[in-house]
Amino acid sequence: MINTYNESDLHLSLKKIYALNRNGKTEVPVDNWICDIVSEDGGIIEIQTANISKLTEKTRSLLSIGKKVTIVHPVISEKHIENYAADGKILSRRKSPRSQTIYSVLRNLTGIYPLLLEKDFTLEILYVSVSEMRRKTAAPVQLANKSRRFLKDWIPQGKRLEKIIKKEVYKTRKDYLTLIPPTLEKEFTIPDLQKAIFAKAWGQDLSISNRRQAASQARLLVWLFTRMNLIEECGKRSRSKLYRLTH
Repeated sequence: MINTYNESDLHLSLKKIYALNRNGKTEVPVDNWICDIVSEDGGIIEIQTANISKLTEKTRSLLSIGKKVTIVHPVISEKHIENYAADGKILSRRKSPRSQTIYSVLRNLTGIYPLLLEKDFTLEILYVSVSEMRRKTAAPVQLANKSRRFLKDWIPQGKRLEKIIKKEVYKTRKDYLTLIPPTLEKEFTIPDLQKAIFAKAWGQDLSISNRRQAASQARLLVWLFTRMNLIEECGKRSRSKLYRLTH
């Protein structure tokens, strides 16, 4: 019988890895907050597999008392789907065609963006390979949280970390501006940015649909970067607003 996995399985795996690598202690109380990891040097490490903005209040509070805070967020660049019977027997395993990129993270940053360039804050993006486990059901069912628009004949059993493929660190203005493809002109529109993101050399074997999904986040990227004072509006080209990097 397989374990009853949930999203915390991926969280727990990453927490163990980071605690070991940073010689840290887990579940440590700090200033009325319970922190995932406190490293040997006193830095705070939070593993967040869901919406990063949910940690905004906690992060702001910890930064205000002089703590260095790192949020670690996994991006699923490779996923296999495993279907299990009720008795735990594996029925099938296949590779999912979907692959996330750094642009998949942008919506999760909309609440925490005022803190992203704070000197004691670091965002670490882990590109990971996971197995998503599903228990097949005899008939289509709704989830306990009623989140399914259409019923499906399986129940999620969580994600198992297979490997960490690579890590990207975002801390400075220069780090975040790597999300703006260098092929863009100095002044660009959102459609220009969409085309450049779609054509970007990812270092991943992305399908056209995955590249299109990344490019669809261009408007959100502009929203985020204007508020971080990384880019600014500088005029119009026809009916489209023009943007450029700030100095």
